[in-house]
This record gives sequence, C-alpha cells and structure tokens, in this order.
Amino acid sequence: MKRLVSYLVLILALCGLLGFGVQRLNASDHSNGGNKVLNLYNWGDYIDPALITKFEKQTGYHVNMETFDSNEAMYTKIKQGGTDYDLTVPSDYMIEKMRLLTCWSRWISQNSTG
Repeated sequence: MKRLVSYLVLILALCGLLGFGVQRLNASDHSNGGNKVLNLYNWGDYIDPALITKFEKQTGYHVNMETFDSNEAMYTKIKQGGTDYDLTVPSDYMIEKMRLLTCWSRWISQNSTG
C-alpha cells in the first residue's frame, strides 16, 4: 500500500511538472517563432511513450526527450552548460544539490570583478 501511494505521488508530481513546463512554454511561445516544443531530460524508461503521445495530442507540443541513467550523469551534463532543457527530472537529493549550484553560480556572477 505504501508503495502504491508513493507511485501515485510520483505520478502526480510528474504531471505537475509537465503542467508547469507547458505554462512556461506558453509564456515563451512568442519568443521562439511559435514552435511548441518541450525539451525534457528524464530517467530512461521513466515515462510511458503512450503518455507522451497523449500529452502531445492534448497540448499541441512536441516532446523532445533525452534520458540519463544516473543523477550524476545528468548533473554533470547540466553543470557543463550548453543544454536547452525546459524540464529535468532528478531525484530528491539531487534537487538540493542543483539548487545550491544555482545559488552559487548567481553569487559568483554578482561578485565577479571581471
């Protein structure tokens, strides 16, 4: 029963993240020439391809999904920069690590003397 509740919470969180991604994309839709694309970086085999197809039909957005096999691989790729993901799906401990990286990067850019 606990496992079922955990899966349900995870699915609801993922739906919320996708909804947030759609809102963000709608806000920036005019800046990219009207192309409706969601760039998703996610665990491999984490989302059923049928769900992505359903999402695309309901929203009109095309989903470009790249996958990673570990939080560390995902973190390294994002930290190196040059990525254009609208939404990433890390594990809970990595979210805190990424948040700290963002704060640190912001502090460095504000306090650099270059």
